Amino acid sequence: MTPVTELAGAREATTRLRALVDRTDDLGAPSLLPGWDRAHVVAHITGNARGQIGMLRGALRGEVADQYPGGAAGRAAEIEELAADPAAAVAAMHRSAEELEAAWQDTEDWTALCRPLHGDPMPVGRLVWTRWREVEVHAVDLAAGYGPADWPGELVERLLAELRGWPDLPALDGITGPDYALAAWLTGRSRGDGLQGALPDLPEWR
Repeated sequence: MTPVTELAGAREATTRLRALVDRTDDLGAPSLLPGWDRAHVVAHITGNARGQIGMLRGALRGEVADQYPGGAAGRAAEIEELAADPAAAVAAMHRSAEELEAAWQDTEDWTALCRPLHGDPMPVGRLVWTRWREVEVHAVDLAAGYGPADWPGELVERLLAELRGWPDLPALDGITGPDYALAAWLTGRSRGDGLQGALPDLPEWR
């Protein structure tokens, strides 16, 4: 079954992200991710799109393709290389977004398998949700005026449902506040801003 809702969300998120990057002047400024500037975030988003394109194209050939053929080390090296040239990183982000859109349109069998970097093989239909989530969360990491409060309600609802399914998530009893604030804290994008209650230590989100 075609992931219609997820495709709509990912497309809208991508449009917002591309506009956000285009109006962000200083890509050498720090991002919200330790050790990364904004260009690193752009390069990472680009690499994510390229990885998904590779898996989708592999599925079209009847292959279970890896997200990153070079593994985690290869992904990290590509990010560093692209981030060193912010203008090239922006151009690559736009190009990869367009190529990913083409790959979505070419996909007919959303049940075909792919192999993500972390985890077991899964249907390529699940990639669209992970792309939607990736774009929205890293748009916040740019530290360029887009925050968790700007996340669409449907994204927050879906994200919280996923986060609450973590097997090692501590009890969240007594914690209150807006859903977007809870999602931001659970994904490590805030220290609990807007939440009330005793906040436990969390497992690392990735």
